Amino acid sequence: MSRLDSLIWLLLGFAQLLMGAAIGGDPILDMLSLLLQGTGGSSVLLGLYFLIFLARHQKEFADSYSKVERATLVRNEKTGILELKDHASLGSKAFWYAIPIGLTFISAVAWLGTRG
Repeated sequence: MSRLDSLIWLLLGFAQLLMGAAIGGDPILDMLSLLLQGTGGSSVLLGLYFLIFLARHQKEFADSYSKVERATLVRNEKTGILELKDHASLGSKAFWYAIPIGLTFISAVAWLGTRG
């Protein structure tokens, strides 16, 4: 679930790019448009960096990252050590990934449509 953070950066970046492309006409609004497009572009680059970084170092983060609110504390029967177990189903995990991925894809296509 830690990759959702990078998808949110991408989604916010594309939203800023779309807002920056939509406004203009007045010199002050043109400056605001440039500011929004600059920060939106940097947010998209930051989201891509986080996505690539997390993909490259997934094994290092797999054991240390856990959503505690969805996990239960269970005692291991062999060792007796307490462990956090995530009981989320594959369907719920897919749902939480599908929505941000779909929205990011739609916003990226919409932004590319404004470039023409």
